[in-house]
Amino acid sequence: MKKIIFSMMALALTATAFTGCEDVPAPYSMNFDDSNVTPTPKPAADPKGSGTEADPFNVAAALKYIEAGQNLDKQVYVSGTIVSVKEIDATNYGNATYYISDDGTASGQLTVYRGYDLGNKKFTAADRLKAGDKVVVYGKLVNFNGTKEFTQGNYIYSLNGKKAEDTPAADLNTEATAWTVAEAVQKIQAGQTAGGEAYVKGIISDVNFYDATHKSLTYYLSDNGTDKTLKVYSGKGLNGADFASKEDLKAGQTVVVKGNLKSFTNKQGQVVMEVDKGSKIVSISGTPSPQPSVAALTAKFDAGMDNFTVNDISLPSQLTYIWKHDASRKYMKATSHKGTSDYAAQSRLESPVFSLAGRTSATLTFMVAGNYFSNAASNFKVQVSTDGTTWNDVPLSTYPAKDWKFVATSCDLSAYAGQSTVRIGFLYACDGANAAGTWEIKDVEVK
Repeated sequence: MKKIIFSMMALALTATAFTGCEDVPAPYSMNFDDSNVTPTPKPAADPKGSGTEADPFNVAAALKYIEAGQNLDKQVYVSGTIVSVKEIDATNYGNATYYISDDGTASGQLTVYRGYDLGNKKFTAADRLKAGDKVVVYGKLVNFNGTKEFTQGNYIYSLNGKKAEDTPAADLNTEATAWTVAEAVQKIQAGQTAGGEAYVKGIISDVNFYDATHKSLTYYLSDNGTDKTLKVYSGKGLNGADFASKEDLKAGQTVVVKGNLKSFTNKQGQVVMEVDKGSKIVSISGTPSPQPSVAALTAKFDAGMDNFTVNDISLPSQLTYIWKHDASRKYMKATSHKGTSDYAAQSRLESPVFSLAGRTSATLTFMVAGNYFSNAASNFKVQVSTDGTTWNDVPLSTYPAKDWKFVATSCDLSAYAGQSTVRIGFLYACDGANAAGTWEIKDVEVK
């Protein structure tokens, strides 16, 4: 009888043990199917494609192409699925930053940095792209500080199988009937330039900026050779050729330009009449106006402040400085953030006096990076003074994103051409209520 009782107790304990195990979760890393076999992880896609229009790279092949580090100056086609969209700037610059992969997941993804919409057009809607969209992107690939990406200037060749309109719109006029600059402005204002490209003839009044990445120039045209009536944004040279430097065009030359005409409202609320990106010069003539070839001001900030000085207009007691030279990174840096606080402050980094005598135009160029700001144009300004007392704001052509990446920017100083005592200032301003951004600048030049 005792044996029977002991046997029944053993069976009860065994049942209890098995019942208790049902409440213990399996390890999170284990996932068994019905056959009780651990599934094999999904393999990465095999590299495919040659990077051409007919045979685009897949993302795996694009990443491998970047790793090889060869022929990265060439533009290629890459096919992929959008994983996520970081930003679509449909208001200011019309570009987008997003991520693509072969299977639409974050595994093995490629960054598409500040690219344009279908057909190399600017984005006009913030919801234009979404996760799952199939794209073929065209542009240059790069390894930027460890991030494999399409560099700025790329665009979508096809979106969900749709390509840009293959048939180009008819030209609005001919080279023989090229509009004057005044006529071009009238056409833009009347809304008569959206149907195609137009020819415009004018005199170059200022060469503003050379884009080394796209080998293009931004310059201004007018009918009298002095006013900045029509801006030619990121245009190409004769018959679409690349520019090699800012010196390839000169004030005083007469050109016929072919491109799309439009009006553009900048961050300062100014309406700019413009020949859009991608224009080309079809003829060029005339004797350029002589300009001094030596830079009026140069400051690299490699070894120090290069004779710049700091004017702390409003320095809170909690801070000992706002602008400071970073010797290890070779740039000037400004912020009014300390610890966990953002302090109200104003400080101007001021250049030594320089002369623009003998010049009909002048341009300030420099490299700038930033982060943590809430309003770039309020937090960081460029100013000009001819007496060291009165300072006037001048607009920047480009502000950086909040990502620490340096971008080239410029300011038109032609309004001060001919002046013999000129100063520039980089004004840091924070009201204490908004975020105190951090700004870095280097490679300052006035020419």
